Amino acid sequence: MKRLLALLPGLVVFFLVLALGSLGALSAAGLGTVGGQVLDLKGKAVADARVTLQDSEGGHLQTTETNTQGRFWFPSLPEGQYSVRASDPGRVSEWRQNVWVSPGHQTDVSLQLHSKNQASRFGNSSKLAHE
Repeated sequence: MKRLLALLPGLVVFFLVLALGSLGALSAAGLGTVGGQVLDLKGKAVADARVTLQDSEGGHLQTTETNTQGRFWFPSLPEGQYSVRASDPGRVSEWRQNVWVSPGHQTDVSLQLHSKNQASRFGNSSKLAHE
C-alpha cells in the first residue's frame, strides 16, 4: 500500500501532462470540441438520444448518441459556428444555434427534450437539417 501511495504523485503528474498535451495538440491543429448533456423536462439524463451537429452553412452534419448519463461529445471540430439538436422517439430539443468552437477548447451545451408537438413552436430555421 505504501508503495502505491508513493507512486500516486508521479501518476497524477503523468496524466496531467498527458491531458494538457492533448489540448495543446487540438489547439495547434485548430480543433475544438462540442460536448454536453441531454435532459428530459424533469431534468433527468436521457440515454441513447440522437444528437445532431451541423455547421453554420447547413453542412458538416454529424450525429452521435448519448451515453447512460445523457452525455455526448463531438471531438476534433474545425473552429467555427455550429448548431446542435437532440431527439429520441417522440421528443426533440430546439436547435441550439450559434455554438462557437474554439481551438483547444470544449464548448458545453445542455439540451432539453420536449414532445414533438411542442417543438413546432420553436421556429426552426429552414436552413437546418430536419429529422
